[in-house]
Amino acid sequence: MAFPISKRYRELLLHPLRPRRVKTALAGASLQVQMGDRIAIMGPNGAGKTTLLKLIGGLLLPTHGNIIVNGFNTHLQNSAARKSVGFVLNEERSFFWRLTAVQNLEFFGALDNLWGADLTGRIRELIHLVGLEDAADQPFAAYSSGMKQRLALARGLIAEPEVLILDEPTRALDPIACDEMTELILSRIHHGSRKTLMIATHRMEEAMKLCNKVAVIDKGRLKAFDRIEDLTADGITLAQYYRRSLAMENHDYVVA
Repeated sequence: MAFPISKRYRELLLHPLRPRRVKTALAGASLQVQMGDRIAIMGPNGAGKTTLLKLIGGLLLPTHGNIIVNGFNTHLQNSAARKSVGFVLNEERSFFWRLTAVQNLEFFGALDNLWGADLTGRIRELIHLVGLEDAADQPFAAYSSGMKQRLALARGLIAEPEVLILDEPTRALDPIACDEMTELILSRIHHGSRKTLMIATHRMEEAMKLCNKVAVIDKGRLKAFDRIEDLTADGITLAQYYRRSLAMENHDYVVA
């Protein structure tokens, strides 16, 4: 995945016809995810984790290669592919702060072509699932960080996606809220539906508890991809595996 770099004013004045430079954010990554997998996407800041997740979610289109989600090509069949994916961004600005939780979900549900009794019932179900019954009619601006993240989960689930992508779901949460969010994802969202989860995280304990596989990305390259169970069986901790993967030479890591 490559992005053009904007020219500086000096470059625009002195070299207006020179092609813009390109930054490669992700290259040579190839992996297959099975239905029901829970993948921890780990790597340093700026490694390419969010780029990978946005490509899988159809929010970005690959400049090279193909991404197939539930049988649909995200480039050629973007609309169909995106219906299979729910994306949970750790971004409060994507909500309407003056609207209540219910009103926010009504808006985002309408964008997913849900309406009427079906949408009302789905919102009621999700509000209960994420434990916001007592705050459903409060404005989003009054929510704590943990409550905002719970509502983000509800929004990501509103169209009942088969794949749920979570970009650092416990970032900025206190330890108790982190534990509550982890338990919510594992026991109520994944266990009840067997959804495929792809979770970008920096927390080793979160990856160990939530995920069955781990992918390590660094400098736009997939450095490693393995089952966590296999690592621990070999006596390797996830932290040791992570450090060892980052120390590996760059290569195109392909997983069949």
